[in-house]
Amino acid sequence: MSQSNKLELPFGFVGSTGRTATTFIARFMNSIDGVLGLHEGTIDNKSIGTGVLPEINIENRAAYSSSSRAMDVVAEKRSQAILAAALKQSEQNQLVDVAYYNATICEALLETHENSRFVGIIRDCGAFVMSSTTLEGEDPLPVGWPAPEKKLTDRERFIAMGRIKPGRGHPDKERWSSFSAIKRNIWLWHETNLSLIMGKSKFPDRVTLLPFEDIRCDPDAFWSALGRGLGLKNPLPPPDPMQNEGKNKKAFGYQLPPVEEWGQDELYALKKASDDIEKKAIFYV
Repeated sequence: MSQSNKLELPFGFVGSTGRTATTFIARFMNSIDGVLGLHEGTIDNKSIGTGVLPEINIENRAAYSSSSRAMDVVAEKRSQAILAAALKQSEQNQLVDVAYYNATICEALLETHENSRFVGIIRDCGAFVMSSTTLEGEDPLPVGWPAPEKKLTDRERFIAMGRIKPGRGHPDKERWSSFSAIKRNIWLWHETNLSLIMGKSKFPDRVTLLPFEDIRCDPDAFWSALGRGLGLKNPLPPPDPMQNEGKNKKAFGYQLPPVEEWGQDELYALKKASDDIEKKAIFYV
């Protein structure tokens, strides 16, 4: 049964590292009357190349490299004309796009669409790395960096082309080849969430940061804050969690040992990244 609600603003965006129930969130937003809810530019997570909005992949790494490139990506793939055309075709009134790559173009989206709103979802670093790291076998949800020695499928290789990593001038560029999969995904987590926090610092009244863990620990607060952050006029009630039961899970489960069994170098990187993001996120909430 569809939810009856109304967005005050035409465009809303949600961004995160991924592995934060983004498919579920997009599906639920699409159930609201008058709202076109998209996941990575598609409806119901359709295959690559069948989206409502132009596909973004390689452009994600380019957008991370510089603010000017991020503006170029938005101008080419998420312009006012493109979003308005998608809304017109859908016959809905508002559009909400939920995507991991929205983090790297957060500021560009907000600068381009002056009346838009943005929600960033931040998950615990250790939990994200456990969920996103693949050591062997095909990863059906290739959000994070795989083990450096893992042989990639064509799909994994294509998605990896757009995944952010240290570029020219970054202090971690020379060390990247020596990073384990765990350290690479700690780095990915830190840089992605830093982009969300920088968006919050620049547009404090238009960006909301939410802890992913509240989706289970305090669902009323999570969904209510999500709705407010996107400009919903009426409170957003929590959806039935059974709608997401068993979906978007890796068939082979987690492949890493528990966090406490990671190497000392990895644990140090985890603490350093987590402390930095927690300090910055609290400051800007």
